[in-house]
This record gives sequence, C-alpha cells and structure tokens, in this order.
Amino acid sequence: MSILIMVLRSIFVVCVLLYFYYFMKRKKHNVSMYMWGLIIVGMASGLLIQLIGVYQRTVQWSAGQISIYLYAIVIIYSIWKLMSIRKSQR
Repeated sequence: MSILIMVLRSIFVVCVLLYFYYFMKRKKHNVSMYMWGLIIVGMASGLLIQLIGVYQRTVQWSAGQISIYLYAIVIIYSIWKLMSIRKSQR
C-alpha cells in the first residue's frame, strides 16, 4: 500500500506542476481543457490517497469523510466544466 500511496502522491504533484505550467501558457494557447483534465486526475489521486488512509486507519473517518466529499464535489464540477468546454468548441 505504501508504494501505491507514493505513486498517487507523485501523480498529484505532477498534476499540480503541470497545472501551473499550463496556467502560465493559458493566454497564448488554448489549454483550458488540459487544465480541467489535470484537475480531474489530480483530485482523483487525492481522493484515492484519502480512501487508502481511511482503509489503513491512519486517517479518522470523520476527517476523511469531509475530504472525500470535497474531492468528489470538485471532481464532479470539473467533469461538468470539461464537458461544457468540449460542447462549446464543437
């Protein structure tokens, strides 16, 4: 499980770094779809990290539950935003 957590944390860090990179390029290039995709992948990684923490009992369920709900809300909003961007580009 610790290897899985390390992989998920590195995915999360890479998503944050790529998001900042695309954030700097957003005026010159149309990268909004990439940015929302990175948010979805990064938040899914964070959600899995929280679920593994609850499973291993390193995170209390009450604290993990709040994080899980917030991650789920951000993921759902990001998917909706990504779908609306794709519809507008067609």
